[in-house]
Order: sequence, then structure tokens, then C-alpha cells
Amino acid sequence: MKILFISLGCDKNLVDTEMMLGQLSQEGFTFTDDETEAEVIVINTCCFINDAKEESINTILEMAELKKQGTLKALVVTGCLAQRYKEEIQTEIPEVDCILGTTAIDQIVDAVKEVLSGQRVGLKHIENINREPVYGQKRIVTTGGHYAYMKIAEGCDKHCTYCIIPKIRGTYRSVPMEELLEEAKYLVSQGVKELILVAQETTLYGVDLYGEKSLHKLLRELCKIHGLYWIRIQYCYPEEIYDELIQTIAEEPKICHYLDLPIQHCNDAILKRMGRRTNKQQLIDKIEQLR
Repeated sequence: MKILFISLGCDKNLVDTEMMLGQLSQEGFTFTDDETEAEVIVINTCCFINDAKEESINTILEMAELKKQGTLKALVVTGCLAQRYKEEIQTEIPEVDCILGTTAIDQIVDAVKEVLSGQRVGLKHIENINREPVYGQKRIVTTGGHYAYMKIAEGCDKHCTYCIIPKIRGTYRSVPMEELLEEAKYLVSQGVKELILVAQETTLYGVDLYGEKSLHKLLRELCKIHGLYWIRIQYCYPEEIYDELIQTIAEEPKICHYLDLPIQHCNDAILKRMGRRTNKQQLIDKIEQLR
């Protein structure tokens, strides 16, 4: 039984795809990158901006055409578009056999088995978006082997005026540190040399679990892993970058002197309308502090 995965959107979505690939692999399924060979196609979608939404819809419609040719037995749609527009997909694209929500990726094996048995599963695999993050699955790394993304938290509490993420990914939930360290050791054992830490916001890691910002503590522990050479941090909201984090980056040689900052704009009026928590001068001051 051959499955084709199409992963759209961000690297956080890619981690979900890799977890689903790992679960299916352990159940004996095989994979193909040729849609004409696939008996099941899983599309992990994005809908953050309009272009991403259009790409996801067009991809679903394109793959749905393969059902008419008799090569495709089942079509599964997962990810953010599936979570946000689940009823619309079920109603308007009847070729879709199963819609898997953003917090139900650990149910992919059951979903695939159900659709292969001839069921049109529909919305059976939609969970509460504030469910604890799904973690611990053995992933299939798709980034070439030498580097991998590691998602350290799920969801966001910022509620910026332009952003849909809290409504499709839920509130901010950190992955427990022991689970992340186990995941990192597993990835290193598979040949990964560089870990790229991602989340909707990495700088708030641990606040919900440990009562304080704990990204610096996680980084210190990751740096102890033998065989891991580089750690890179993305999605660091400028207003949440704190002194212990900066000190840790400065002191630990494994941490790249690189930060991905979602600045978004430098006009104070626009930043205010966007619901951002910084102004232009604060952004300049933060970058100077980092330098």
C-alpha cells in the first residue's frame, strides 16, 4: 500500500507531516512521490494567508481528480485548512474521505485504515484544539538528514489582529522538556547534526508548564547532547527575548548566533493596528542589545 504525502505551509507543519510518516511507516505502509502510483494521498494544508489557502484548495482539487482515473482509493486532508474549513471541505469537496484536525495527527493510522476499508470518515478525527501537543512519535526526517526541525510548543496566546493561528492551533502549550530531549537524542542518533527549534513562538517556552520562561534551560540541556553540533532558534518575538536567553546564546558555542524575529513592521501606527506589542524604538533597542 503506497501513500503520497504533500506537505504545504510552514516548517511546523512539516514536523507534523514527519510524525505522521513515522506512524504509518511503523504500521508497514510504504511511500511514493508519484501521485499516479499512490493509493492514498494525504495533504497537510496551510491557510495562514490567502495565497496559502488557494494553494491548499487547488492541491486538494488536483489530487481529487485522480479518483476519477481509478488510481487513487482515498484522499485525506490534514492541517490548518482542514481545521479551519472542515465543514466546507466536507460539503464542497466530496472526494475527500477524511478530514484530520491539527491536534489529531496521532490518529493518522486509524484514519488511513478506515478510508481504505471504504469508509468516508468525514469529521471523525477532529479534536479539541487545546489538546496537549502530540509528541513522541518516531519521525521520518524529510530535510536531507543532517538537519531537522523540532517543534517545542503548539499554539499561541498573542491574538494579533491579523492572525488566525490561535483559532486553528489553540492556546500556547509547551512540550515537556524531557520529551524534547528524548526527541533530540533520537534525531541525533539518526544522523541529525543541527536542530532548528520552532513554535508559533519559541521565546515563551515553558511558561505554561514551569511558571517561567525556560527556553534558556532547554537550550543548556540540548547543548549537552553528544553528536549535536548546531542549534538554531526561530520565531523569537522581540518583546519576549530575555536576558538569560541572550546570555545562553552568547555562552554556548553550539547555539548559532542567529535569531528569526517576526518584527512584521516598523511603523508604530501599523504595529498598533496589528495588535503587536512593540514599537519601532523598542525593536531597535532589542536588536542593539542582541548585537
